[in-house]
Amino acid sequence: MNSARTQDASARGGGRSASRFDRRLASLALLGVVCLSALGAQLLRLGVLEHSTHSANVERYLVQRRLLPASRGRILDRRGEVLVADRASWDVLIEYDAIAGRWSTRMAQRELQRELGRAAWLELSPSARAAQVLERQVRFDAQLEQIYERLTQAGGITRAELDRRLDDIMRMTARESTSRKEALVARELSLYGDDARLGDIDRERVTSQLAAHVVLADVTDETAFYFQQLAEELPDSVSVEPSTRRTRPWEQVAFSLSQKHFPSPIRSSKDLSVVLDGVADHLIGSTRTQVFPEDLARRPMVDAATGRIIDLGGYRSDRDVVGSSGIERSFEDTLRGTRGVVERDLEHDLEERVDPIAGIDVQLTIDIRLQSRLQALCAAESKLTHIQQYHRGYDPEGNARGGPLPIGWELDGAIVVLDIATSEVLAAVSTPTALEGTRMSAERRALEHPEIFRPLSATYPPGSILKPLVLCAAYAEGVVKPGEQIECKGHFFEDERDAVRCWIYRANEGKTSTHGLLGASEALSRSCNIYFYTLAARLGPERLISWLRAFGLGTAVTPDLSTQAKGELPDAELLADLRSKGDRVSPVLLGIGQGPLTWTPLQAAHAFATIARGGIDLPPRLVRGSNQAATPRDLGIPPAAIAEVLEGLRGSVRESYGTGHHMTLGGGQREELFDLPDLAVWGKTGTATAPKLRLEGSLVQTDHAWFVGLVGEEHGPPRYAVAVVLEHGGPGGKVAGPVAAEAMRALAAEGYLGARAQATAGGVKSGGASK
Repeated sequence: MNSARTQDASARGGGRSASRFDRRLASLALLGVVCLSALGAQLLRLGVLEHSTHSANVERYLVQRRLLPASRGRILDRRGEVLVADRASWDVLIEYDAIAGRWSTRMAQRELQRELGRAAWLELSPSARAAQVLERQVRFDAQLEQIYERLTQAGGITRAELDRRLDDIMRMTARESTSRKEALVARELSLYGDDARLGDIDRERVTSQLAAHVVLADVTDETAFYFQQLAEELPDSVSVEPSTRRTRPWEQVAFSLSQKHFPSPIRSSKDLSVVLDGVADHLIGSTRTQVFPEDLARRPMVDAATGRIIDLGGYRSDRDVVGSSGIERSFEDTLRGTRGVVERDLEHDLEERVDPIAGIDVQLTIDIRLQSRLQALCAAESKLTHIQQYHRGYDPEGNARGGPLPIGWELDGAIVVLDIATSEVLAAVSTPTALEGTRMSAERRALEHPEIFRPLSATYPPGSILKPLVLCAAYAEGVVKPGEQIECKGHFFEDERDAVRCWIYRANEGKTSTHGLLGASEALSRSCNIYFYTLAARLGPERLISWLRAFGLGTAVTPDLSTQAKGELPDAELLADLRSKGDRVSPVLLGIGQGPLTWTPLQAAHAFATIARGGIDLPPRLVRGSNQAATPRDLGIPPAAIAEVLEGLRGSVRESYGTGHHMTLGGGQREELFDLPDLAVWGKTGTATAPKLRLEGSLVQTDHAWFVGLVGEEHGPPRYAVAVVLEHGGPGGKVAGPVAAEAMRALAAEGYLGARAQATAGGVKSGGASK
């Protein structure tokens, strides 16, 4: 019995022992499953989720990559003259490790390993390795210092300047490294949350930390060869790479200027030799090598998160060529080429090459020879755009009249020439040029603003050159009938004789002459203010403004430049404010181009060209072949209005009473402004009240001088529109008129008009290549 109980207890004990063993086995199995799951998850993480990251990291060290520069597209004038082009060049680069101070250590380690062999190297203790590396590093430090000395000598720069360049590279690289690490941290946290492993990220090296950086740009072949030899002597220190540089053959031009048709006080039978700086430089534009964050955001070359090249036409973060103004900026993606790349697989000793693709050429509508002729008119030596005594005139006793600015004051301004049939801009002169501005003092730059491209980006009150547009609007709206006459009484308001008056009427000076009854064309020829005050009053400001907007005021008139001024027109809020104040003057002043409205010289030329086309609007173009989608727009101006306007503009320069017909010199001598054989001229002068000019601490009131006209063959239709504005110049006829006449002669001299007129002397003698 006892024996049975003993056997039973023994059996129960054995069962409990087996049960514990099973539980332990199950726990071990579960632990194995957990471990295998964790290992599998890690393998999944490394092999799938993070495959691209780790693959990119391996690729950084096993693949050598060298970028091949792409030539930027050329900029040509309408006749194919090269205005801007790339030329082959060389850059000297220094490896980032040399900049960061790691090159000497790395070279010393490499030399020691080569001497000892890998096995002996591994047997050395860390302290022994460090001591022997440090001993050799001194020599490599001396070699690096020698490299720096040779860089300063070859580049003609001081050591301080070299250090500044190296510091700039370090700062740029630090920014790129920070940006990449922030992107990697954000990615890790988004994927793994609290389980994210961030420790390895600190050891990440970005592309710019594995690359060489330009320290000397555009070196000679001799210098490039010297540093190539140095690169072979001291590997992984310096390197030489092919590059390109932007050249501008027409940036400086020697010009022979004919003066035989100038106003007689400054006329000469001898041609004047002048050197023109910065011909068309505002329009052509410039490039920069500094890359802005917005450039990288728009088109990066390298993906910030992976470090992979995603666009060979994109921008590098350290140094790149970027269009910064003018056509270079507006057509950046057209001109910009696509780099090539050579990749060498160090593991398999394979090399792949992708050739660069050059940028596409851009051909302008500008004729650079015509542009040079017009810029020469504005040269300081010509005196044509300087305030002269004949501009101010003389009193009845023959005494010289005074003015707000001194005799000899140089007038800044703009000249625009537009082909009426195509609406192509043949010339767009802006003075001073951007290049001239670089040589000015800070005070003069603040006064003259050479950075502004005046034909498209400067706005001016129109003054009387707006009157042809007002007449077209009045006819179109039916507020004046063909043949209707309006009387000029000298002043517009019956109760106020010395305000809102005609330009010939000054009762307080005893000048009470008036124009009397005038038809439309004669009112335009005589530039009668009362006539156009009346039209503005009949139209009302809303209808007049609507028509001015149809002519291009208040809008960007050309799609070819990304930066241009739109001009100013009164808006509904301003008109309501004028009414609430009972302002009866401002609305009628709009009829003579004064008040809260402005436009650019290009808008002025465009508006006159629109009238010459019979009221057909065609957007002006600066780039050939870019107007295929432009659709002509009929403004609906009655033919009778076009005829009246052209007749009035013709009378302005052909009839003795026209404001653009002549100027009066000393002794009452008259001299015609537009004595052009075989040419027909239509035109309008304008003297527009300018914003006050600060001069020597005081504000002085001046007028801008305008002339806008049309020119064609004798007995033929208008073919070209010409707009001239000279800032603070005074009377439009005397100041801007002679410049416009010379611009028309320049058109003839360059073959755009009649054979007899082409006999004009002068022209381009040579263009100087920029460096």
